[in-house]
Amino acid sequence: MPSFGARLGEFLTVIHVDLSTAIFVYLFFSVIAVLVLWMLLHFGTNVKFFKSEEKYIWHCDICGKTYVDSKNTVISQCPRCKSYIERKRDIDFKRRQKS
Repeated sequence: MPSFGARLGEFLTVIHVDLSTAIFVYLFFSVIAVLVLWMLLHFGTNVKFFKSEEKYIWHCDICGKTYVDSKNTVISQCPRCKSYIERKRDIDFKRRQKS
């Protein structure tokens, strides 16, 4: 009766591969795996960009801070220096003409 190793050897075949071919195949599939992961992570996420209307952007003339106030009032309070800022209509009109 043949041994277990002899019977197993009959069913398994050995593929002879050069070292350079094995390295190429390893690197090829590694690069493919990295590209697939990158594509899944890059295109699978919904990137949301902050878009604010110009009427919500305020600039404090006293401290120079630019901030967003979505209340859209005529007067806003600067979060840094707490000063009150009045909306300047002529500057807003000039900004809209540039775009």
